[in-house]
Amino acid sequence: FPVGDTRRIIREAAEKSCFICCKMGATITCCETGCDRTFHLPCAPDGQCVTQYFGAYRSFCWEHRPQQALRPRPSQDNTCSICLDTVEDKISYKTMGCPACQDARFHRHCIQR
Repeated sequence: FPVGDTRRIIREAAEKSCFICCKMGATITCCETGCDRTFHLPCAPDGQCVTQYFGAYRSFCWEHRPQQALRPRPSQDNTCSICLDTVEDKISYKTMGCPACQDARFHRHCIQR
């Protein structure tokens, strides 16, 4: 980024409050049109926000985050395929499913380690 842009972004962020921790300096805004929620990157997990580290690098607040569209599981095995601990029986912020096989389930924190 050019130095001028960086300074402008810092100035603008100083005026924005994080909707999660309520402190100033929030630099990320939900990309949903009409949503003005801003947050700090370290606060994102506490607010169940999603930041995509691919493509356009979009960020979403908890209300507008993308939801996985997976078919119901054929088995009732509620085990994380990474840590082997129990996961929720439905897709949520904390539980993700494998888009390829549609059956494996994971904790979000296991995937993001």
